[in-house]
Amino acid sequence: MKYLSFFFVATLSWLPALPSMASGLSGPAVGSVAPDFKARNLLTGDKISLGVQRGKVVILTFWASWCAPCRRELPNLEKAQRILGKDKLTVLAVSFRENDAAAGGVKKLASQWQINMIDDFNGSIARHYEISAIPHLFIIGRDGKVLANHVGYGDRSLDELVADINHAFAQPIPEQDVSTEAAR
Repeated sequence: MKYLSFFFVATLSWLPALPSMASGLSGPAVGSVAPDFKARNLLTGDKISLGVQRGKVVILTFWASWCAPCRRELPNLEKAQRILGKDKLTVLAVSFRENDAAAGGVKKLASQWQINMIDDFNGSIARHYEISAIPHLFIIGRDGKVLANHVGYGDRSLDELVADINHAFAQPIPEQDVSTEAAR
């Protein structure tokens, strides 16, 4: 009986961790402030900082040219940015573990989409976000906090993504950005 109750208590102690283990999610927790970073746009060479995007909803996705689901996801993200406007929604697509041979292909793919393609040549952004599988996408609210964390991409994930984007825009505008929003 002692062993049975120990097993029961041990099993219960694992229950809160099961959803995160089953989903395979890693990275900053939903509700936490997204780690800031500075990087370069692959095409323009412009410096990009996540912190400068405050006041907008940001989709931060990690992708690679060799990842077929990533190549299906990016046009949909670009379409969302185009429909909502860059002043409200910004897509930052971070190149993940590309080798030198693929660099030309990445730039060719990147030129097809009007989103910010970010070079993570040393992997520091991916390390801060604990990326181990792609595509891996975070939705960051106008206040800089992580609102959603998605791993993988498929037809079902598109509905979840739309719902999460709608949820992000339903959040109140941060106090510091109210005057900026009113001026628009």
